[in-house]
Amino acid sequence: MSNISESSIEKNDLKRDENKEQKLKAFKIIIFKLNQEQRAEKKFYKRRKINLKLKRNIEKALELSPDDIGLKINLMYTYINLNELDSARNMGDELLSKTDLKSVFNGVSIIEERTGNYDKAIECIEKILEKEPNNQALRKRIEILNCKKDNIPIDKNLFEKEKIYRKIATLERKVISMSEEQQGEFARRGEKANKNEIVRQNFVKVYKQIGEIAKSMVEQYPDEVVAREKLVKSLYIIGDKEEAEKEIEALLKVYDKDEIGLWYLSKIQRDNHNLEGEKEALERILDNSQPGEQISVQQRLEKVNNLIEKKKIKEKREEEIRASYTEDRRKEFIADIQKEFLHGNINQNEIDEKIEEARKYPNFDESLIEILDIKSKMTGNKDEKINKLEEYVNTEETITKEGYKNVLDAISETREEIRKDEMIEKYVDKKQETEKQERKEKSQQQREYSKEIIERLNKGEITKEELPEIVKKLETSIDRTKAIFLITKLYEILYGRREASKQLIKYTYLSDLSPKEKRTMAEMQKALTSGKKEKGKTRKIKDTYKKKEQKQQRYVKKVQKEKIKQFLDEGKSVKQIFNLLKDSGIALSTITAVKGHYIKGDEALEKERREEEEDAKALLKGGYTPEEVYEFLEYNLPISSLKNMDKEIRKEEEGIEI
Repeated sequence: MSNISESSIEKNDLKRDENKEQKLKAFKIIIFKLNQEQRAEKKFYKRRKINLKLKRNIEKALELSPDDIGLKINLMYTYINLNELDSARNMGDELLSKTDLKSVFNGVSIIEERTGNYDKAIECIEKILEKEPNNQALRKRIEILNCKKDNIPIDKNLFEKEKIYRKIATLERKVISMSEEQQGEFARRGEKANKNEIVRQNFVKVYKQIGEIAKSMVEQYPDEVVAREKLVKSLYIIGDKEEAEKEIEALLKVYDKDEIGLWYLSKIQRDNHNLEGEKEALERILDNSQPGEQISVQQRLEKVNNLIEKKKIKEKREEEIRASYTEDRRKEFIADIQKEFLHGNINQNEIDEKIEEARKYPNFDESLIEILDIKSKMTGNKDEKINKLEEYVNTEETITKEGYKNVLDAISETREEIRKDEMIEKYVDKKQETEKQERKEKSQQQREYSKEIIERLNKGEITKEELPEIVKKLETSIDRTKAIFLITKLYEILYGRREASKQLIKYTYLSDLSPKEKRTMAEMQKALTSGKKEKGKTRKIKDTYKKKEQKQQRYVKKVQKEKIKQFLDEGKSVKQIFNLLKDSGIALSTITAVKGHYIKGDEALEKERREEEEDAKALLKGGYTPEEVYEFLEYNLPISSLKNMDKEIRKEEEGIEI
């Protein structure tokens, strides 16, 4: 039981600590917001009301964290704002025994000044000056305190200046609160915010106002060092570094040891990549400070010295490299670029890099002309070459008289090349326009021809004999897809789907077909091999051609039949008739069939047929095959009749009754 209780006690203690931290955090947020409100509030009674509320919250927060220095400093200033100077002094004395922060000494100096203890107030400010010996604002304040102490009338300008400095200090404090408000606004809208960018924009905005105030003060009080410092800082922050450098020069004339002016001078030199200038400014700051002070300045100076040393080593190495670059090596360098260009191993970005690399060699103007010539061949843009060469002759300070002449000659030559190119382009454009017009006329003729073929096809007027000539003409068409479609349709209607499919397959082997043409032909092939019956116009045209063909066939058969009958009347055999009509493409079976039909009405032929049958039987019984008998009898009897006859004879010989 004891173990369980100890564990639960520990858990309760941890929970209490967590709750305590959360409460303290909440109080600090409230205190921060109240501080912002009281700084922004101008009306006395409202500001006092906020300070009373602030006091209560700080005291409650200190109950949770009694040793928090930040809360105690805040409470001291709140007592000062409420004019509760005894409480403020007690808090100040307690803080002085624990810390030497600038804010504590500043607060105690205010308390002692208000209670008339000017010596202690001056002593506190001097403590701050030990760390900030160049703080002119504090020195002005000591001057005012000495006047109050000795009962000497104070120059009203001092109060005017202090009032302006308080206004500047208020504006400087305003930056953070403005930034936090904007970030909060972004968060409420659910938008992302770049914290650094917001702070930067607010710094620029606020320091524009501070700069205007400081400039006005400098014009009124030219020897006012602090105002000049504020003006320098404002100009640097808003980005007007050239003007800032001028103001630093004026500030150092007033006070040549000004630390802030020298620090901003070092920053400007750093931004301008002037390491020697930055070094000189940093050394001047250290010369005016006590040993052990300005640690950050010492660290920066060490870094600058290292950078200067590295720069010297680099410059020495570059000088040695430059000495090794000769005209012969320059020519080899250009030859390598040309070789890479011819083999397609160099791109535009690499060409630009090669231009920079060419500066290492002598006669850079020649290298520039040759490399830009390669680039213009690569891009086809000769205007860029002219622009680059003109920029070079206008901006390059080290160009020689001979180099200047070479570049101008190259510009003139390039302009002449552009003029010739334009003439050729005009000729080519004219030629292309003529060809375009010719293609247009040819296309129109082909469309009219295709239209004529389609009309004749619809009427059933196209014959198989003229099809090859039509196909040959259609194959020269510009619109191949439509031409191939029409050719396929002609074959489909005149010869059927199989022949149309064969013809279409021939076109699919063309190597220059576009993807669209390939897809169209694949769809046509699919339609031909789908097995579906034709519908609509295609079916109607095919029926027209079929009827026409059937009519022609009937006429041919009628003519042939009359011829066969004529030869039969003349007593000719089937074989003789076949030989006579061979060129007409007539079959033996057709002549035999006509003869068989004709026999029925002719006694002489009937008698001849019976005699031939008797001869056939005799031959079959003699051991001849039906095929041999068919040939002996000159095909006058059908082969099927002879086979049946042979079958009956075989059965009789085997004793089978029929």
